[in-house]
Amino acid sequence: MHKARTLACSVGALSVLIAVSACGSSGSKNAKTTPSTPPSSSASTTASSSAAPSTSAAPTKLVTKLHGTCDTLLPQPEVEDLMGIHFVGKNAYVVGVPEKNIGRLGYLNCRYGLGTSGKGTPTVEVGISLYTTPAQAQKRLTGTVTDYLDHAATRSMTQVAGNDATLLVGKGAGYDVPLLVVASGQRTVAVSVDQNLLSAAKREPAMVKLAALALDRTASQ
Repeated sequence: MHKARTLACSVGALSVLIAVSACGSSGSKNAKTTPSTPPSSSASTTASSSAAPSTSAAPTKLVTKLHGTCDTLLPQPEVEDLMGIHFVGKNAYVVGVPEKNIGRLGYLNCRYGLGTSGKGTPTVEVGISLYTTPAQAQKRLTGTVTDYLDHAATRSMTQVAGNDATLLVGKGAGYDVPLLVVASGQRTVAVSVDQNLLSAAKREPAMVKLAALALDRTASQ
């Protein structure tokens, strides 16, 4: 099994990679105010301005936990239908513990199609990680992208549920499985698919759909 690598190397490079480890925001906005002037009369003209009271948007509450597991959020039958494939053999689902040194609150690592022994290389792997802040999630994603590029991977950009995503395809051991990474708020999602499982034309759309499903299922905490 390849060395696994998570978002910013969460769980480790992927057999089919991942353990991302894929990421709300906080802050406030003041409503823009505009002056209003009452109409002038023939006798006199009085100009006055009034400003609407400023309002502040309530800060987005930061999430502290991923709710659910691989079998409840990304069950095998649904993943198979979405990708148009059938997994052979066993699956392995991992629930990670917090790692304060990298700002990760927890992660899920879903490995499908491990063969009859359950010890083979997964044909599809999904890593979902939750970080303390959106900035931390983005930092980990950037670290993963940089790591792959440093190992001669090629990069192409795409979109996952309205978020910028990166598709990485490398050649060296541990980097030779196509990997799609995306960050959304505090979460990062990494999807890897065995390059022999689907044709290149079908692989990217399938990875995008799976990453979007992972983001959707973990959006409401």
